[in-house]
Amino acid sequence: MNEINEIDKEISISAKKLEEEVKKLTFEEICEFNLNKDHIPEIPWGTLNYPGIYLLEIKNDGKSDSLATWVENFKSKWEDEKYLKSFTPNLKKKRIVGHSELTDWIPIYLGKSKRIEGRVHEHIFKELHKTTFALKLNARENIQNERFRLKTIKCDVQNYNMIVPAIEAQLRNRVNPLIGKQ
Repeated sequence: MNEINEIDKEISISAKKLEEEVKKLTFEEICEFNLNKDHIPEIPWGTLNYPGIYLLEIKNDGKSDSLATWVENFKSKWEDEKYLKSFTPNLKKKRIVGHSELTDWIPIYLGKSKRIEGRVHEHIFKELHKTTFALKLNARENIQNERFRLKTIKCDVQNYNMIVPAIEAQLRNRVNPLIGKQ
C-alpha cells in the first residue's frame, strides 16, 4: 500500500500541474458553417483527424434582448418533443446559469475524441433514429439555417485516457456549454 500512496502523491502533483496548464489552453477556430438540408456544411474534414477537445457554438441571431430570452427560444427548439428520446443530450440548467450575458457566440457542446473528425461528423449528420449518442444537428429541422462554429484543442498525448478527460472536465467548467451529459 505504501507504493500506491507514493503514486497517489505523484498523481496529485501532476494533476495540479495539469490544472495550471489547462488555464493557459485556448481553442483554435476551425470553421463556421450553416446547417441546411440542401447543402453539406463547409467543414475542412481532412484536417480534423487528431485527438483532442472540440467545442461547438451557435451564433446569436440578434433577435433576443437578453440571455434568458435567447435560452428560452433555443430550449423550445432543442427540447421539441419530435427530438426527445433520440439519443441526444439535453440542456443543463447548471451550465446555463454559468452564463451572465448574451454574447455573439454561445457554447452549446464540448466533447473529447481520439478522432475529432469522426465525432464531429456524427454530431452533425447522425440520423435521429440511430442509437449513437450525438447532437444530430442536421436532423433537427427547427434549427436549419443556424450558424455554427467549430473550435478544437489538439491533445495528442500518450496517456489520453487519463489526461484528456481531466482537461475536458476543466474546460467544461470554464466554458459552460449549454448541452451535454455532464
